[in-house]
Order: sequence, then C-alpha cells, then structure tokens
Amino acid sequence: MKLHRCQRRRPRLAHLLAAALGLLLVGSALADANAPFAWEVQGPKSRQFLLGSVHLLPQMEDLIPPGIDDLYESAEGLMFETDIGAITAPQVQVGMMTSAHSLRGLKAELGAPMYARLQKYMASLGVKGDACAPFKPWFCALTLDVLNYQRAGFTGDNGLDEQLYASAQDDGKSVRWFEAPATHIGLFTDMSDTLSRHMLESTLDESAQGSLAEPKKMLKAWRKDDFAAIEKLVADLHRSYPDLYEHLLAGRNRAWMPKLTQALDGSQPQLIVVGAAHLAGPDGLLALLRARGYKITPYIALPGPLLETRLAPWLQTVRWTSRAHG
Repeated sequence: MKLHRCQRRRPRLAHLLAAALGLLLVGSALADANAPFAWEVQGPKSRQFLLGSVHLLPQMEDLIPPGIDDLYESAEGLMFETDIGAITAPQVQVGMMTSAHSLRGLKAELGAPMYARLQKYMASLGVKGDACAPFKPWFCALTLDVLNYQRAGFTGDNGLDEQLYASAQDDGKSVRWFEAPATHIGLFTDMSDTLSRHMLESTLDESAQGSLAEPKKMLKAWRKDDFAAIEKLVADLHRSYPDLYEHLLAGRNRAWMPKLTQALDGSQPQLIVVGAAHLAGPDGLLALLRARGYKITPYIALPGPLLETRLAPWLQTVRWTSRAHG
C-alpha cells in the first residue's frame, strides 16, 4: 500500500503545536526510524496502534517510513482527532475566517510593543507588517505557522494524517474521530481574548528560540524519534502558557479518553492517529492509558515482509535484557 497524496485538498488550519514531534522507539536515535512515533497497545480483545502524526510534510516521495504502511495495513479502521474531510470543506474555512475578524483590530488587542515584535517577525517571513491587522491573535498565529512551513516546502496536503485519511477513503476502511468538526474549529474560534493573545505569544516565542519552530529541525526529530525534543516542547508550553497547554493538549486528552478506551477495547485493530504532542508528558495519552492499566510498548517494524510485529515482543525483551546485563 502506498499512502495517498491528495492533489487538490485544501491545507488545514491546525496549530502546529499538535504537529510537534514525537516519541522514542527502541533502537538507535541516530538513524531514521522505520516506524516513528508508533506504539502498540494490547487491548483485552486485540492489539491496537497509536501513531504520533506530523500534520504538515514536504513533497518527498520517500518521506513516509515503510513501517507506517505496515501499521495501516494491519488496521481494520482509523481514528483521527477530527473529521478531516469536513474541516477542509470551503464553507468551514470561510466560517473560520469570518470568526477570525477582530472588531478592535489586532494592534489594539496586542498593544504597541507586542505588535511591533509581530511586525518584525512577519518581515522575516517576507510578509507585509499589516497583513494580520484585521484579525484576532489566534488566527494570526495559525497563519504565521502555516506560512513558516510553506516557505520550507511543507503543506497540509502532504501531512501524514491527510495521506492516511485519503487512503482509508479509497480503501473503504472505517474512519472515526474524537472531536466533532464544530468542536475542533471551536478550539480557536471560541478562544478567550487572553488565550488568543497567548497563542500568538507562544508562536513568537518559538520563532525567537529557533529550535523545533524550524520545519526542517522538526522533520529531522520526527524521523529520528526524538523523545527529548517533544518532552521539552510540551514542558516549555506547560511552564510558559499553562492555560494554552490545558486548552490545546491536556484538556483534550482527557476528553478523548472515553472514545479512546472504547476503541482500544474493541475486537478490530485500529490505527489511532493524533498529533504527536498529545502522546507525551504526564498529561499525554500514553500516561493516561498506562494509569488505566493498558500495556503499551513501542511498535517495532523490521525490514522485510515476514519480519514484522510478530517478533516485536521477543526482540524488545532481548534488547532490554542485553542492556540490563551488558
């Protein structure tokens, strides 16, 4: 199975915090992983799969690691954060932009010092300084995130969840989601003024720090399963903007648990795809599931069609035993 590449699908306005990276598999952190950010969950009736996604990717034919194809083929159905097809519909995008307009104007909402900082960052992206002037801070943050990634050749059309969603549609696999489209869009359109401002502040802070705000660095970390990077990113957000952390990550993780545990307890294998930041940290889905007694292990996809996850538990035991006694 070759993952589907959508040619006409509109880019999705989703905060790149959810695209921020991943999870460490057993193996070398120096080499590209065969199935990055992938975990196996042993449910009472069947094994299930969790995958940390990056929502935007560059146009590279060999970008998707082969182990993700294996995960897709093993799953009877897929589960996403929301209905990707619905939120990319033109009427939804138009409604989102309508809600994004600010009655006071962005400068009045931010104040002169922060507005000047924003203009400086926009100039570095080659964007007119007043391009965000009519909009609320949250929409400006989304726009700048997307522009930053587009300049590096990344698009939502190439995002991992977009490809998996399109493939599932083509192959007739069942598709479910955690949040209704209106709820997902409402994460931004219903933001308080304070939260909206903090979202833009966090974007400017990331641009100043350089780190994973740079698309190529984020992609490299994803390919190499850099657990430390995602843990630091999530921890920094929690420390600097606890309200934003609760709104975009922790609160949503808790709200997803009933549907998630229902999927994990089912008899048909599911591939559950969420932004990788949702899996990390003390409020991440992995921690929440382990607290409920689920056994979670890194998914290991080996080269060759016959050497896949049937050997994973045995190999994991061998590796950890050799480390303990080596």
